[in-house]
Amino acid sequence: MFSHPDADAFMRKYLEQPTDTTTRLVFADWLEESGQKHNAAWAYYIRLNIEADRYPQRSRERRELHRQAEEYVPKIRAQLTISAKLFTDYPKSFLQLLPAPNITVRLANFEIPLAVLELMPESVARENLVLPLDMQGRTLLVAAADPHDFDTAQKLEFILNREIVLVGAAREDMQEAIDRAFGQNEVESVNEYLYEFPEPVFTSPASQPSVELSTLPNSPVVRLVNLIIQEAINLRADRILIFPDPDSVAVRYRIDDEWVERDRMPARLLGPVSARLAILAMIPVEWTFRNPPSLTPMTGVFPLQVHNIHFHIRVTIQPSPDGPTTQIDIIQPDVPQSF
Repeated sequence: MFSHPDADAFMRKYLEQPTDTTTRLVFADWLEESGQKHNAAWAYYIRLNIEADRYPQRSRERRELHRQAEEYVPKIRAQLTISAKLFTDYPKSFLQLLPAPNITVRLANFEIPLAVLELMPESVARENLVLPLDMQGRTLLVAAADPHDFDTAQKLEFILNREIVLVGAAREDMQEAIDRAFGQNEVESVNEYLYEFPEPVFTSPASQPSVELSTLPNSPVVRLVNLIIQEAINLRADRILIFPDPDSVAVRYRIDDEWVERDRMPARLLGPVSARLAILAMIPVEWTFRNPPSLTPMTGVFPLQVHNIHFHIRVTIQPSPDGPTTQIDIIQPDVPQSF
């Protein structure tokens, strides 16, 4: 919102041609001449960003100019509300004009590209009231009910392995857009299953489990295994390790050659999860018993498609009297692997 008629007139003209750098510089001059400190801060922000754009990406000069521009962000009061379509068409130009949290997008009638929507799990969108808008190189543009929430931005960067730019959106607008994008069904997340998982299909480790039940589409075991694998792929992990630990089940993802520990599962889930993975990989389910017929590891492979990318999922189950250790390797066929 702008309170000065000259500023309003400039903004109307700018929205007709957002890439016009000259118009932005003329406006920066007007802001500085207004004599108001917050307007002067805005003017410096605009000029520094335009100057930074003259240097190569990742150059020292560019980084320094962006750093200087960021120092003025807390002093800028101006807010701009535009359609999400206009913002995603010209994100660079608008982010040179105003800091991302000072921009609010209208989400009505905005269609998110499917490839972009698939980058964000539904549970993440609903739990954090965020929604992906577009990908620009390695940067994901995201609408958020609270664009000033630094913790949410950091969490999204970790989960999605992308640079995140948060712009604002009205809370009701966000909720309606999320419902349109994902539907209004109840959602599930790995965390929900780790802490609220129902009793497993089979409870006696020494007897033959009712594995047929775990293959049903609505089985909680099926959904939990799917969520673990999809989360690992979203985090760009190449390996998952699931193994028994005293009183629990440890789950780890290998990301960029470093192991990241997930929340632990209750010990009673080791059998159902291992059995489901054995079924997918066509490994005898007996290898998931605490009293297996052999302690020799067995390996199987099954195909999987996520985000329109084909993977081979290689499952290796190492039986033991304490319960199986399951290693899941996530392999892209056209990407060289080193194990």
